[in-house]
Amino acid sequence: MVERLRADLEEATAALRAHKASWPYAFAMAGGCHGGAEHPSLRAVRNETDRLHARCLDLKALIAELTD
Repeated sequence: MVERLRADLEEATAALRAHKASWPYAFAMAGGCHGGAEHPSLRAVRNETDRLHARCLDLKALIAELTD
């Protein structure tokens, strides 16, 4: 069980890294008074970032619960 969670965490972390290395992420997080948040497609990129980040945190918490 823990090994599967660790593998899932590695996959989620890799997906988050790849997402953060993308041009859409760079445009969504760019400077400016709103940082791109007003455009719907860029808001979707931010939502995906939040989802991937939350997935990584959830997996880390599950692993910590099972290994303590």
